[in-house]
Amino acid sequence: MSDPAPPVQPLVQPLNEGPGSEHPLPRIVRSRDATWGTGDDGEALTTVWLQVEDGASEKVTSLRASLAPGSTLVLGSGPAAGVQVRDPTVSARHCLVAHRGDAIEISDLGSRNGVRVGGVLVKLARLQPGSCVEIGHTLVRVDVPRAGGTISEGPPLEQLVGRSRVMRQLAASVRKMAPLRLPVLLRGESGTGKDLIARAVHEESPRARAPFITLNCAAIARELAESELFGHRRGAFTGALRDRSGAFQAADKGTLFLDEIATLSPELQAKMLRVVEEGTVRPLGTDAVVKVDVRLVVATCEPLETLVTEKLFRADLYERLAVCKLIVPPLRDRLEDIPLLARALLATSELGSCELSSGALAALRAHRWPGNVRELRNVLVQATLLANGGRVMPEHILAVFAERAPPQRRKVTPLDALRLFAEVGGNVSAAARRAELPRSTMRDLLRSAGAL
Repeated sequence: MSDPAPPVQPLVQPLNEGPGSEHPLPRIVRSRDATWGTGDDGEALTTVWLQVEDGASEKVTSLRASLAPGSTLVLGSGPAAGVQVRDPTVSARHCLVAHRGDAIEISDLGSRNGVRVGGVLVKLARLQPGSCVEIGHTLVRVDVPRAGGTISEGPPLEQLVGRSRVMRQLAASVRKMAPLRLPVLLRGESGTGKDLIARAVHEESPRARAPFITLNCAAIARELAESELFGHRRGAFTGALRDRSGAFQAADKGTLFLDEIATLSPELQAKMLRVVEEGTVRPLGTDAVVKVDVRLVVATCEPLETLVTEKLFRADLYERLAVCKLIVPPLRDRLEDIPLLARALLATSELGSCELSSGALAALRAHRWPGNVRELRNVLVQATLLANGGRVMPEHILAVFAERAPPQRRKVTPLDALRLFAEVGGNVSAAARRAELPRSTMRDLLRSAGAL
């Protein structure tokens, strides 16, 4: 009888080798012993890949480790670890990852900094594809090969900070669209960095050496918007003392980035349509047309489709601008990028670089970030000031969050309403203003108190 086959040993190889994956982000259950389901189909998992990204050093290093069913893998900074991570915040034998056939299980081996899933410390967690785990400053993600091919993602863009899956997918889309002459529509929440994506489209394109012109449509005075876009001739209006080229002519042979495109007036939308269709502009004060060769990139945080339905944005212009769409992910969808973003944002601030503790990073990852990267920058600056030149700790981050939280409005009782009513001499409107309530609400409270 032959000896049984030896267990499959995990293989560590560089980031860009091996199969890719594509799975939805997991539903996170925040508990001390967190458990996730396997797959939606309930089938056993095949060999999975652990994406290990060490974010402790200035240059992030990445490894991919395969894990076959029935095998285990130790992650740590010591020589005995199956995957050795160069992260001083990771213990020598930090955690054990086991492939149980129907799920991936991770357990803490008594590390000094613990294992975090969704910002929560766990002793044991069962993971599903796409789950992300933090050990120190290092991020571990579970990937499963996708049937029928590899995921469309590439190396990160130099212009952008972030190595998360959604950012690598965005990078691949930017590289695919950049060589084209077609317009690009960027969609994303405020503060996500749509201007940086627009510049990346330009710099990855054959027009990289030509002008890149930016114009925020929401910041232009309505009476000057046409001149800003298309230019004017001397004497075209009061104050037009000389000829002036507009944004389209300034961006000739290059790229024009129009932010907040949804704020354009209907009249300007009609003129913009002519430029997109014919490639010509007509400056104010002349009937002559000027030929322009411009790659147009536009951005909005508004739902343009809804605006089209409500007749607030021209359907024909939308169809011409939305040929190539890029969705810029919100920060809450790429929390694993926070260590890199924090380092980059602080390095470019007046405060310079500053060390963030693991607890501080966990507090940052647990936040929902409605203001996205712009909010992250402000929180980091304020927390660094609180740290007074020292290491940023979780209490500094939490103190900033508390300061930035909107004040809780105290509930006004009928007795409170009666007291305010008496203080203002029996004036319902004045009492309502004092309580910051609608007049009708104040009247209801006073009726309840028997005053009316």
